[in-house]
Amino acid sequence: MSLAIIFSSFLVTFREAFEAILLMVILISYLKKTDEVFLIKPAYMGGSLGAVISVTAGVTLYLLYISIDLDLAEAIASFIAVPVITSVVYWMATKGREVIYKGVTKAIAGGVVGVVFTAFVFVFREGLETVLLTQPYALRDIVSTFIGILLGLIIALAIGYLFYRGALKLSLRIFFVITSILLVLIAGGILGYGVHEFIEYLEKNSYELGIWREYAYKLPIDRSNVLYDKNIVGAILALMFGYATKMELLRFVAQISYQILGVIILLKIYSKPKR
Repeated sequence: MSLAIIFSSFLVTFREAFEAILLMVILISYLKKTDEVFLIKPAYMGGSLGAVISVTAGVTLYLLYISIDLDLAEAIASFIAVPVITSVVYWMATKGREVIYKGVTKAIAGGVVGVVFTAFVFVFREGLETVLLTQPYALRDIVSTFIGILLGLIIALAIGYLFYRGALKLSLRIFFVITSILLVLIAGGILGYGVHEFIEYLEKNSYELGIWREYAYKLPIDRSNVLYDKNIVGAILALMFGYATKMELLRFVAQISYQILGVIILLKIYSKPKR
């Protein structure tokens, strides 16, 4: 069992699950406010369907990945996850609030079908993001990943319930700024890990990468140091942010460029005054 994988998958799941719960809270609260309470049950049905299908997608992807070369599977899982999470984080930062509220009003206007579809999309999208981001962890340790996902869901549900009941006050803007930046750093780490695994796959198949395979740096850290990337502290940093005691040039360029540009763009977006 890996504490690093548990913590990393917990953090990813908590953020995505809480966002899904928040979207459902907005929808249900709006239904109550507009005296459309008969649409609350269809909303729960749509959300439940989104959860079931996202879990099914996760299991299906995992079974597909374990049927091929492990290095290639981890690289593919990483390369699929990163662009998806990038687009969603950017969308949430730029248009999320406006589109969500417009979507809710349109959903209610669409009656039962509109509410079911909207709730399904809210939950399925976040569930799919969770599936994609946790797949690289699952390929390394499925049990630890499952534990982290379960803990993330439980905590997100508990906080979401308190938020819904009004017992907990949160600054949603601050929450999304912090968690979006964390997601970009995590996605960058996953990208870097995927590049590393792809390099190993190419080497096994006799492909030469030349200078791109050479190490950009090697830290003077041995196995006895807690910051070694296989020890607890180093492993958590490695899984969350792509930390490594040594890193190939290709991985370094891809990972660090993504993380620096991603954080700069997010800070620029969120620093704009709210309209």
